[in-house]
Amino acid sequence: MMQRRAWLLVPLLAACGASEPASSTGGDPGGGGVSFGGQQDIGEFRNIINNGGIPGSDTLDANGFFNEHYAPPPATPCGNTLCLTPGVSVGKAWIDGTHQAALQISIDTNVDPTQYTRLPMNLVVVVDHSGSMWDDDRIGKVKTGLSTLIDSLQDSDRLAIVQFDDRIDTLWTLAQPLDRAQLHTIVDGITPRGSTDIYDGLQQGFSLATDALASDHQNRVIFLSDGMATAGNTDQAAIITMADSYVSRGIGLTTIGVGQEFDVNLMRGLAEHGAGNFYFLEDASAATEVFKQEVDYFMNPLALSLHIDAVAGVGYDFGEVVGSTLWQSSTRAGTMDIPAVFVASRTSVGPDPGTGGRRGGGSMLFIALQPNGHNDAAGKVADLTLTYHLPGSGQTVTQTVTLAYPNNPTETPDPPYLSAPEMAVRYAIYNTYLGFRLATKSQPYQATSVLQNVRAAAVAWNQTHEDPDIAADIALIDQYLANLANTGYGSDYPPAGAEWDDPNGGHGPNYGVGSDYHGACNAGGSPRGLLLIAAALLFVVRRRR
Repeated sequence: MMQRRAWLLVPLLAACGASEPASSTGGDPGGGGVSFGGQQDIGEFRNIINNGGIPGSDTLDANGFFNEHYAPPPATPCGNTLCLTPGVSVGKAWIDGTHQAALQISIDTNVDPTQYTRLPMNLVVVVDHSGSMWDDDRIGKVKTGLSTLIDSLQDSDRLAIVQFDDRIDTLWTLAQPLDRAQLHTIVDGITPRGSTDIYDGLQQGFSLATDALASDHQNRVIFLSDGMATAGNTDQAAIITMADSYVSRGIGLTTIGVGQEFDVNLMRGLAEHGAGNFYFLEDASAATEVFKQEVDYFMNPLALSLHIDAVAGVGYDFGEVVGSTLWQSSTRAGTMDIPAVFVASRTSVGPDPGTGGRRGGGSMLFIALQPNGHNDAAGKVADLTLTYHLPGSGQTVTQTVTLAYPNNPTETPDPPYLSAPEMAVRYAIYNTYLGFRLATKSQPYQATSVLQNVRAAAVAWNQTHEDPDIAADIALIDQYLANLANTGYGSDYPPAGAEWDDPNGGHGPNYGVGSDYHGACNAGGSPRGLLLIAAALLFVVRRRR
């Protein structure tokens, strides 16, 4: 059991709202992080790397990356269901050693996930069984996951199954009793065929959930697909709009991608709009983990209509925000509205001993801080406010936190300044993510340099902090570097002294260059030849500002 909250330095001033009675845990051991929904893993990104490929930028999601890391919450006197636990880190960026300051925002709960009880479920599973599901035994992974799901249901739950290709078949309805033996038989009989009508398949699932909608049950659709919409209404915006019309009635939506040809933007967008989660099934063990975790933890929300406000102190401007596409901000303020938040399943670093996987660490946000020369004596960084509603009671809970940085905001401390010891792992997670992200957006030789810098910093950090999640990231960096070397781009290419465009001026890593190398490297063609041709052209036509 982990030790709970107590801020360890003076500059942080916190005040929890008194509108919610203190929970029974009251800040004692047993709580953990929460998930904002959205992507819950980097399974596709990791799968591409582990299979020898070079991932494209659309395969790496910040929320998914953060959910694969466990960051113990700092202690705080807050005893509410949800507690805002922000912090500040100031130090060197792992990518290039330049000054970096970040406002870290996380929300934790006093609810023990191991003691968490959920409402009965009305659950509809919508399964893509188009012809491409034969590839890479995708249908086998889905069947493994669905078998786990069936065995994980409680007797009070109800399950419906819809299969779709270019036609829609309802295989079991919510009105039928939970006959596990018959449901296993149905799942075993699902056979790939046809094309992919996502719109009508998903709409049928929502229709079944609507017919059985009950306030004393969790009402959710789980949607699985391995491809793009090729039949029926194929417009992505129309599919999301249709889903939104059902979500607004109180039906949650979780999406699961299989293979490497599914529409990641559609699946991720549907989940974010549906107060649900998006997962990637890289293998059978992931299928087991995902379905069990989804049933056990992500059906019953801890809180609804969550709202976060952040206002910058006079001496700071807000820069880039990573961690959620829902955050809206300017240089002076930011805000985010989340339909529902869920208890995160992990309570320790390293792979979860109950599932063998890394999912379930919880969501985080990072806002880059830019000193503007107007710092006041208090050194205020930001004022933050958390507001949410407790399910079933209509009660509104509010918490406010003020963060300050006592040092010169233009100096770069080494080792980094951390507003609490627990911020160290967040600082590492943030920098590792930024390194991976830049690598996916850079040309191969640039990616090699970026990853080498981040690896060196991560190894040095882990020598004193020993975090298994960061150790796993280092191993992934090593494989990524090996893949780059295998395509002809080692650390000595291009020649020493070569320069490339930096959109911020000068010459350095190209933050603006997008890439989709994973398609070439995993499509069965000749990735080495394609990448060498591309790099040769770039080397000859290298531009200077």
